[in-house]
Amino acid sequence: MAPEVMCRSNHGVAVDYYAVGIIVYECMNGRRPYYGKSRQEIRDQILAKQVQIKKSDIPYNWSNESADFCNRLIQRKPQNRLGYSGPEEVKNHPWFKNFNWEKLVRKELPSPFLPEYDAEEYQEQFMKNEDVVNPESTILLRRDSIQSTAGLMQTFSKSTNSMA
Repeated sequence: MAPEVMCRSNHGVAVDYYAVGIIVYECMNGRRPYYGKSRQEIRDQILAKQVQIKKSDIPYNWSNESADFCNRLIQRKPQNRLGYSGPEEVKNHPWFKNFNWEKLVRKELPSPFLPEYDAEEYQEQFMKNEDVVNPESTILLRRDSIQSTAGLMQTFSKSTNSMA
């Protein structure tokens, strides 16, 4: 959680960039940037300590640009954080220099990972899951039941308003 959220300060989309930075940090290093025995200890560390990936700590097969990207996202002060001035700042970071954003928008990029699965085996595993097969659970997933619940809520709120 971004420091400004913990301090209950006004915040914007920069908190999301901070969260992305924490995820990148964990992917790069295989560990969290902040440790503690309790949530309070972790909170205190986040508020007191600026974590940075040093050049000597960059894992094999990760670039200096990737570490810089992460370091700029996990800045404690939002105004120093990459993305504070808008998404173009993130998109223009050197780590993304060869990334085709237009193809991403047009959904033309191939997936970097395609899982292999057997459709029949998947169906068997799917049907074993009691929550999925249980009609009481699946009724909540039906669109018409969600809409009727919303209609019921409107009726309830109208009746409560008329009582006041």
